[in-house]
Amino acid sequence: METELRTTQKKVKVGIPRALHFYRYFPFWKKLLEELDCELVLSPPTNKKIVEAGVTHGFGELCIPVKIYYGQVLKLLRDHPDLDYLFVPRYVAEVKEAFFCPKFISLPDIIKILPGVPKILNFEVNVKEFPIATSVIELGKELGKTQNQSLKAYREAQKYFGEYHTFLRNDAPVNHALRLVERNRPFTFPKKKDEGDLRFLLLGHAYNIFDTFINLDFQKKLRDQGANVLTIENLPESIFRVPVIINKRLRNYWRHEEEIMQAIRYFLTKGRNEIDGVIFLISFACGPDSLISELIMRDMRVVGLPFLEIIMDEHSGEAGLLTRVESFVEMIRRKKKKLELDSMKNKKLKV
Repeated sequence: METELRTTQKKVKVGIPRALHFYRYFPFWKKLLEELDCELVLSPPTNKKIVEAGVTHGFGELCIPVKIYYGQVLKLLRDHPDLDYLFVPRYVAEVKEAFFCPKFISLPDIIKILPGVPKILNFEVNVKEFPIATSVIELGKELGKTQNQSLKAYREAQKYFGEYHTFLRNDAPVNHALRLVERNRPFTFPKKKDEGDLRFLLLGHAYNIFDTFINLDFQKKLRDQGANVLTIENLPESIFRVPVIINKRLRNYWRHEEEIMQAIRYFLTKGRNEIDGVIFLISFACGPDSLISELIMRDMRVVGLPFLEIIMDEHSGEAGLLTRVESFVEMIRRKKKKLELDSMKNKKLKV
């Protein structure tokens, strides 16, 4: 009788906005919440109306990714007024040496001011104060689960998230992998496309690189120009184990920016010949990104690695972006061909 009641019991309906940390942690969230018997409801991919709604409800100083988050929340609430919870995790510190952006830390509190918001299902990640398992247990309590049930769900989520990252490190595209996760499909690679003659490292926060509306499908534009794209998610885990020391007085306290600088450190040294250039996608009004962009630019000049910075906001236009991408790619392609010709001439002279 108890088993029958358990199987027919209505699942808790939890809404997840498709923005910000979604592009980084969704596989972990999905597995964790589904193991805790939640029914997940996602907002749709970003579109013009979502951006406009977010801009209307967000104040001017906010970066465009946070405005998009507002718009995604509002869209989710309009389409699904029957939600039991809205999942808005609070990411403070994932490692003890660094913090997340203050806007993300305060996100659960700020979202409450939006109209029609249901109960917030909070999940705080702050390893400076307590282990993630503690937050999972608290999350489980809110959903009526025991400690053992919650910890079992956590182990399953960790395992699945590890498999997801292994898939990415084998050069799987993130957007392709996220679609597989969303559709409950196994991790299989997409059909192999023709390899380009150039390879770029595309830097930036996951929500800037993988939200194809706000970045105007930037990766496709590069591929259309005959370039292969590499992102931080595709790099070996070993690159991110040692912190970057800028100098004795200057230290980076931001989690994502630290990863960006660790990736750059690798391509400035051992991996210098693995890429033809670096492109950094930045949101307008992002303070931490602006600071490290200047440091990266200086290092790029020293080693002679081509570098392009693209700043995005709600007013970004496709024509201007395409012109910059085409010019950058063409410049590098010509430079590469010239070096190859010079090398061939030198070999002939030696003979």
